[in-house]
Amino acid sequence: MKLAVNYSTPLKNLIETNQVRVDLLKCPEWEGLVNPALELGPVYIHFDIELGSGSIQRLNFDLIKRMFEKTDTIYLNTHLSNLPSRKKDKTDSAKSVLSRWEADLEILRRKIPSRKVIAENLPWHPMLPELEIASDPGLINKFLVNNDVGLLLDLSHAQISATRLGIGYQEYVSLLPLDRLRELHITGIRKYAGHQTDHFELQPHDWHIVEWAASQIRSGAWHEPDIVAFEYGGVGDVFCWRTEPDALRQQVPILYEMFGDK
Repeated sequence: MKLAVNYSTPLKNLIETNQVRVDLLKCPEWEGLVNPALELGPVYIHFDIELGSGSIQRLNFDLIKRMFEKTDTIYLNTHLSNLPSRKKDKTDSAKSVLSRWEADLEILRRKIPSRKVIAENLPWHPMLPELEIASDPGLINKFLVNNDVGLLLDLSHAQISATRLGIGYQEYVSLLPLDRLRELHITGIRKYAGHQTDHFELQPHDWHIVEWAASQIRSGAWHEPDIVAFEYGGVGDVFCWRTEPDALRQQVPILYEMFGDK
């Protein structure tokens, strides 16, 4: 099990001054970011690949293959999504979403046959109404099991979706095939623009959930993931404004003790 953290300039500075330690630097498939990250340490790619959204045919498969060759990326990760048009169209069904996921998976496996595919649960909240069906844990379970796909469990996404579904996050997670867990994502959740939003530093209530996940792994209730990623910090307009060096300095060492390859 290895601890990964989103690559960012503050993280880079903390690593170079020996204030924090990570096993992997998590990067998007941006060569301009991956190249400097590789100078700092091992890198793995978190690809922006969505199943069911109609975007598979537009992927740059040459870039994906190049990223595998350059980095320590193990899995071809995907996100279980839906067509953007379903924001307004409420006629979709679980059967049609599952069919699109499977069709897109077939394309991925044909284009990148040498890599094991894992799939991530996305959050259903008011800003993403098309993900109501896609976030159904029963449907996710069926897809992963029937198609031999690994689970990338995003705990924050699970919490957000569970709230919308009116169930507890532990119940939501229990409905997923945890024997297929290959990667785990953790972040803090805060209310932002009126909605539960992830990719913040861990708050006090978040630590209880992280500790619960660690205990589930230690006890063998969950399959031990190869990677636990702290998805805090990053680059670009989406992430840089919420990348605090102090949060990384305080929280990464604790997470390394819990999940790092010591």
